[in-house]
Amino acid sequence: MEPWQKEIVGRMVGEIDEFLAGRLSLGRLVENTRGLFEAADISDNRIRDEFEAAWSPVDGQLELRTESWSRPEWISDSALKAAVTGLRSWAREASSPGYS
Repeated sequence: MEPWQKEIVGRMVGEIDEFLAGRLSLGRLVENTRGLFEAADISDNRIRDEFEAAWSPVDGQLELRTESWSRPEWISDSALKAAVTGLRSWAREASSPGYS
């Protein structure tokens, strides 16, 4: 990844921190992190797969909370926290200087 791409990916950490502080909705977090990743224009399939593996659980948690087919017993705050933590960890690692 180029430095400018790492900088964009690194912005995800700030978005996640805003969500964790209660200043950003889960829906907005899902949209913003996807948008930042797309803006980074990363073509490396390995990195794209890593992002999808980290982002998809967060998107899935949003779906459980917003889709009509979902059931209340499927919603888990601990699963949401784990998903968000996983995405944050990936974004921190992927935006670090030593990541390639």
